[in-house]
Amino acid sequence: MTLNNSKIDGLAQFKSLSSRGELILDAAQQLFFEQGFDETSLEMIINEAGGSRRSIYNEFGNKKGLLVAVIQRQVHIQTETLNTIHRDRSPEDSLNDVCFRFVKGMCSPAIRSLFRLVVQQTVKHPELGEMIYQSGPIMGVKPLVNYLNELTESNELVIDDCHFAARFLLEMAKGPLYTSLLLLPNKQASDEEIREQVHKAVDVFIKSHRK
Repeated sequence: MTLNNSKIDGLAQFKSLSSRGELILDAAQQLFFEQGFDETSLEMIINEAGGSRRSIYNEFGNKKGLLVAVIQRQVHIQTETLNTIHRDRSPEDSLNDVCFRFVKGMCSPAIRSLFRLVVQQTVKHPELGEMIYQSGPIMGVKPLVNYLNELTESNELVIDDCHFAARFLLEMAKGPLYTSLLLLPNKQASDEEIREQVHKAVDVFIKSHRK
């Protein structure tokens, strides 16, 4: 199964699901996260969600189509955190706010489980990693890129490559906290811990791009 542009750019697949399709997708996500993709059978998904193999084939094509839909939905949820940027605030406040929401999403159990699942599968299915890469770091950061462009045009910051800067800022904001959460599945991050790390990252970012 290869991924075309519509798989990468559009999320219509899960947006137009029937109520049964939504139940199937929810059950598949839970089982994929808990059991792993290879260990989850269509029968296990049907036992959880009801329906039949025909229901799965009609809406998702096959089990891998279900995995693609799970990835698309979670990537969409996470990239949506970057769509709201408060331009009426100072750059420091705006970047702290959007980065906090982004990192909080990345630290959620669902996104952490998704990351582990995809890492497990990209050796056999590298197009899954490509889908996340194109939907997230390449296209998903566009709202933040646009905001950094605005700050550059207004001479509030000096940034040569806003796309690189946006991605770099988000990586700094995730920082060691995100890494520890991936390696320690029982660990949780408080809002205070996330805010403290994000504040430090934004402070370094702002200072390095001020005239």
